[in-house]
Amino acid sequence: MEPKQLHAGDSITWSRDVPACPANAGWALRYVLSGPGRESFEALGTAPFTVELAASVTAAWAPGLYRWVARVERGEQRRTVASGTLEVLENLETAEPTDARTHAQRMIDLIEAALEKRIPKDQQSYEIDGMRLDRIPIERLDALRTKYRRELQRLLSKRWPTGRPIKYVLR
Repeated sequence: MEPKQLHAGDSITWSRDVPACPANAGWALRYVLSGPGRESFEALGTAPFTVELAASVTAAWAPGLYRWVARVERGEQRRTVASGTLEVLENLETAEPTDARTHAQRMIDLIEAALEKRIPKDQQSYEIDGMRLDRIPIERLDALRTKYRRELQRLLSKRWPTGRPIKYVLR
């Protein structure tokens, strides 16, 4: 069965059985992927057909969502036997370093940093040389922090829907 997800730069193997169009009758199985890039490859002609992609083949694949079709071909005949999607994740060995935190976690961290700076000063606004600076009220920052904590908890629950407590500390 075809994979749903793949890291660029990983090796992968899968098989697909097409009993009506066997390799020993001259059929070949070909995959075509279309997304951020276009990729195509042939399966090995065995029963069932086997796809073996080396790490060097997938290393340059652009990350993103691809649509794929599997087609059997023999001479001028061509039949689509399956289709689906494949999410290609970036090759972490060649990717630029990034902040892996979710938007919600980044917002929580920013709000908490703002609260830490605000509490010793305890000023909501001030004016210097005619320039006025108004800060977000502490109550509003606290409400935003609660909102983003809930959002983060929802995201984490979707990722690990085991029913067990999530081992993540919300600050």
